[in-house]
Amino acid sequence: MNVLLVEDESSIREAFALRLSEGGYVVQTAGSGEEGLSLLQTSPPDILVLDMVMPGLSGIDLLKEVRSADLEIPVILLTARGTVKDAVEAMRLGAFDFVTKNIDMDELFLSLANASRFLSLAREARYWTGRESGRFALERMIAKSQAGAGLRQQVVDLVENDRVTVLLQGETGTGKEYVAKVLHYNGPSGDRPFIEVDCPAIPSELFESELFGYEKGSFTGAAGRRIGLVELAEGGTVLLDEIGDLPLPLQAKLLRVIEERTIRRVGGGAPFPVNVRFMAATHRDLRVAVREGRFREDLYYRLNVVTLAIPPLRERREDIVPIAERFLHQSSQTFRKKILRISPAAQKLLRDYSFPGNIRELSNIIERAVLFCSGPQLEVAHFSADLSRGGFPLLAPAPPEDSSDPGTLPLSFRMGGDTLEGFEQRLIREILVRTGGNKTRAAEILGISRWALDRRLKGGVEEDLAQSPAAGKEKAK
Repeated sequence: MNVLLVEDESSIREAFALRLSEGGYVVQTAGSGEEGLSLLQTSPPDILVLDMVMPGLSGIDLLKEVRSADLEIPVILLTARGTVKDAVEAMRLGAFDFVTKNIDMDELFLSLANASRFLSLAREARYWTGRESGRFALERMIAKSQAGAGLRQQVVDLVENDRVTVLLQGETGTGKEYVAKVLHYNGPSGDRPFIEVDCPAIPSELFESELFGYEKGSFTGAAGRRIGLVELAEGGTVLLDEIGDLPLPLQAKLLRVIEERTIRRVGGGAPFPVNVRFMAATHRDLRVAVREGRFREDLYYRLNVVTLAIPPLRERREDIVPIAERFLHQSSQTFRKKILRISPAAQKLLRDYSFPGNIRELSNIIERAVLFCSGPQLEVAHFSADLSRGGFPLLAPAPPEDSSDPGTLPLSFRMGGDTLEGFEQRLIREILVRTGGNKTRAAEILGISRWALDRRLKGGVEEDLAQSPAAGKEKAK
């Protein structure tokens, strides 16, 4: 890494430069802020180390010059007498770190190591951004169906506004992450990082440190500062995937960041601003989660500036074959096969299938078919027999009508036809009918509290129950 050290005291400048060179850094030096500014313009370094107090152009002045020029160089400020006020001001102006001068330079070396890691991650993110921008070009978005065309038009309307918060809702596998990347890579910030946060995959105790970073010594094992995912996405987008599964205490911490656009590292001092766009994705209906007390209402309204409902694949029949052909091309390249097309009979098979797993399932189906195909086109025989049956049963088939087992409910779930919410309502309805409307007994059978049952009850369930013969008997009593 190339380091530019700007320090007006020659003895300190020479000693620091020697130690940094011995530490493997390529060092340029400047004896004043003005000289440092000149070197910045002619040969920008990877990292800039500035003495905070210098005659003429001070370190703070030079930091302001760097940030006004929109240079992305990490700036480390050196001071002989660090104060909290100075540190807060430095971080507010965009300094990467604030370090007190000392003879052994341990703190400076640690800060430089963190800055080097930050640069490596940022460069890696830009590399993948360049590769991914072509994959997610707006013109590559398949939208032959009416539902797909409607979604595409919404995306077109949103791409130029890269500050608005977007909530993407849809079933698992519908392509919520894909739509988020189309929005990002086709917008004004498309050359900046896109960071995806898998909310359920991060342990609750690590959530803050992963998202916001931490300072040295903030907890056992924190040997140095770590940059969080939100800070790494500076200027770009953070996608909070499956936010509906985030525990309530963490929702509160996230709300503050989204509202104020500031973060504070774990163990850190004052919060500092971040320039990121937040998107959130979930397969859950957050309105229901809010009513049931599982999701914060204020966070929901903060996220729900613009909501994109991603339609399931069964509502995009005209898009199934074009999407399958794209997956065919990708899988053929991956497995080094020359499969050119999908036969008409196989196309019909795909169009008639319900796709409970949506686009993700279609991708897996095509990949499997390519593996077993040795000819120039995919045939019906290359696909699983489950496709011809329209989908996989989620639950065991219902018992015969004359089943004598009173402890068994004859309920079934049609993949692609039923929803979890609807199935839950049917289950509650059946239990309430069996118990004659006794909610306390129904809650015991379902293994939930009476309060939880009341939250799940809709007016329709209670109306049906009121009209049932069992309810009539209960009232008669």
